[in-house]
Amino acid sequence: MKKLLSIFTIAVILVLAACAKGTKSNARATLSNYIVSSQKASFRVEVKDPDGELDNRLFDIKIVDEKGKETVLEDQTINKNQIKNFDFENLERTMNYTVIVTGSKDDKEFQLAKVTNAFKTLAQGDVEEDPLLIKSTSDFLNMQAKKHYRLDNDLDFENESFEPLFTSGTPFAGTFDGNGKTIKNIKISAENDVYKSYLSVFGYASKSKIKNVTFDNVTIDNDAKPYTGIHYVAVVVSKVSNNEFELDNVTVSNSTIKVRHNINQSTTNRNLYVGLVGGSIQGKISNVTVVDSKIEVSQGGVNGVYAGTDISTAGTYVGGVVGLMEQDKGFGMKNIAIFDTEVNVTIAQDKKGNGSGQVYVGGIFGANRSDRSSSDFVSNATINVIHTKHVDTETEKLDVIYVGGIAGNLHKSNMSNAFFGGQINVQASHELAAIYASFVTPYATKASSKLITSGTITITTENGTQTKAVVDIYGYQGSGSWNKFQNVKRLAGAVATVDGNAVSLSDYELVNAIADFIDSEFVLTNYNK
Repeated sequence: MKKLLSIFTIAVILVLAACAKGTKSNARATLSNYIVSSQKASFRVEVKDPDGELDNRLFDIKIVDEKGKETVLEDQTINKNQIKNFDFENLERTMNYTVIVTGSKDDKEFQLAKVTNAFKTLAQGDVEEDPLLIKSTSDFLNMQAKKHYRLDNDLDFENESFEPLFTSGTPFAGTFDGNGKTIKNIKISAENDVYKSYLSVFGYASKSKIKNVTFDNVTIDNDAKPYTGIHYVAVVVSKVSNNEFELDNVTVSNSTIKVRHNINQSTTNRNLYVGLVGGSIQGKISNVTVVDSKIEVSQGGVNGVYAGTDISTAGTYVGGVVGLMEQDKGFGMKNIAIFDTEVNVTIAQDKKGNGSGQVYVGGIFGANRSDRSSSDFVSNATINVIHTKHVDTETEKLDVIYVGGIAGNLHKSNMSNAFFGGQINVQASHELAAIYASFVTPYATKASSKLITSGTITITTENGTQTKAVVDIYGYQGSGSWNKFQNVKRLAGAVATVDGNAVSLSDYELVNAIADFIDSEFVLTNYNK
């Protein structure tokens, strides 16, 4: 990003060099609005000649570096009352430049302005268009938080463990362009590396970009020292704190996240956010693929409360791609697919719970709390949720599970063109406060369109019967005249059962082929992979 070095006007009035000694002139040039990057610079020039002394309106704009090298734009027309912008390229990095403007008076060159050290070019990596090149694993591990980078070749870490690159104190605020390359064979598992609130390759990010990269065979495993407290876990980025974050054209393949959390069954700080791409993020997310990967979460008790009429972000959020898209944040989510991937969550409810715990699990999002539109999703993930109630847990402290093939919760966003063709299996040791299961999402407050499924849902209670099990394709909770059954369909193979009893889906029209309903090229290209 270009940096504005000056927002004020620098006016320089000089003695006319071509005049006789002691003679002065009112003709002058004014320079303003310097915009400088590492190898480019621009600025504005205005020439005033109140007494009509100049021969014409043709001027030379010259820059001179510290070494004396000159670059000149000759015979530039600047009309009366015009402020004109001039651009210089192929400059030397971290170099001071002097600017000189000359015109003509009495057929002689005439200096109208000279600004010594008018601007200094930036260093490589200070702007996105001139990134630092990463050629080795050492280069990658030594990235700085506010620099811009481009991967120059594939990186093989040979199962090396390292701590997350960035923290909440020094979040990533630059650009990482993977340049179509692959980062592979990372195994973050050493005790000192995994005992972090923000556990992933990048760790914590703010206003930044991560794009055009594949992460292959990455393992995040905190078994050596499970974290105590609020935990954000992912392969790529754990936590994003800025709405201008962008993640585009990123693939995670053959990767595994294994998380043990709240093993001491604490009644506080039990929140957990897990996704193969992001833990808890915001911003613009597009063109993301997860394939042949797995999440294994084991948690000893969960949080979850209501804040007024809104569900708070306390609880457990596990998504095949993103654990939690944060509330009222982002610029939309588009073109996201997950294939041949397992999302496994095991909850052991503790007897000292502070209230009904909230568990959100989804094939793509554990929960999407953004109010921005989202579209073009494909999931054939296998989702397994196993819940074991503590023998002494009181009825009023039973947990609630929300599980969806696309999202465990779609609180404020609308969705279009989504397909789920995977499996959802929920196994409970005893009856819970409620289980909300849906092929797309069990909780949505906005009308959506073109949602379809061929997946399966199976809910099993080992001891007793789950009396409050709500199964649907799209759990619309909003009001208004929107017709759910015109916008949500099913394919052959869509089946749901609760404790062995079939759940009727006959209210939803059976479509013979997905192309008869869905019009997204992304979905039609990817749904049967």
